[in-house]
Amino acid sequence: MSTRLAFDRLVHSDWSISPNKRWTAVALRSRDGWLVDSLGQTPAVNEFLDFLFDRGRKTLAGFDFPIGLPSFYLKKTGLEYYQLLSDPASHPARLFFTAAETLSDISPAQPFYRRHPRGGRHADLLRALKCKTFSELLRECDKKTKIRSRAESIFWTVGPKQVGKAALSGWREVLIPALERQARLWPFDGPLSSLDSNILTVAETYPGEAYQHIGMRRTVKKRSQDGRRAGGEAMLAWSFRHRVTFLPIIEQSILHGFGEREDGEDPFDAVAGLCGMIEVSDGRRAEAPGSMTFSKNCEGWILGQIDVPTA
Repeated sequence: MSTRLAFDRLVHSDWSISPNKRWTAVALRSRDGWLVDSLGQTPAVNEFLDFLFDRGRKTLAGFDFPIGLPSFYLKKTGLEYYQLLSDPASHPARLFFTAAETLSDISPAQPFYRRHPRGGRHADLLRALKCKTFSELLRECDKKTKIRSRAESIFWTVGPKQVGKAALSGWREVLIPALERQARLWPFDGPLSSLDSNILTVAETYPGEAYQHIGMRRTVKKRSQDGRRAGGEAMLAWSFRHRVTFLPIIEQSILHGFGEREDGEDPFDAVAGLCGMIEVSDGRRAEAPGSMTFSKNCEGWILGQIDVPTA
């Protein structure tokens, strides 16, 4: 059992490069537990940042885009992820945050590739970034564990599993301005127990990691209403056990699988990720493995993931 944290507001955003696919769920701590009192499309960025910096709350905000970079890449380039965010006007940062136009433009200094031509392969990215194996382009938390498959490399920006575009969007629109306003960044600024008195702490989440933490099946069929309805039943059973209350309109949305449309997966993940954050905040789940290194030069981690990569 981990320590219960002092955050009194939890905010979870299912992020996307498309603003109309961004959904946010909010929970407030009450005397009896947690009240999930808000679920809706994420406001425009400036309005959302003002909301996150509500001076009357100690907020932990989770975003499901990668926060950090592979240690192999950081050692090769001599860059520090936190420094890139803290000094975005520097030449290395401006080059880093600018996606390469063509495959031949990719380099360690400019690792993201925006528009892969037909025939683009992982091998091309490995060659351009001077890596021997694909695993060198993954953080430890991105690698395969006993409960899920590996993630895509953050630098790969094409196909259904790509995360690079959402990462660049989230870093530019959320992390950089939030740090300028004195937000703290987990795990780079320390463990959550050292950050829960701050106005805003930002962490990386992954709803697919949180599913099993709250009793869902590993393979939730979130793109179908029936699949979301089944996942929602597990979510509500979990909430009943742990004194988590949903506003009636949100509970009805959960019961009905977040609607018939396929994009119901976005609010579904916003709520599922929020429930995973409650598990950590209430101390039922550790924020990270005991071996986690909390420092500004670490490669980052997914909140609540305690499984280490399998061989």
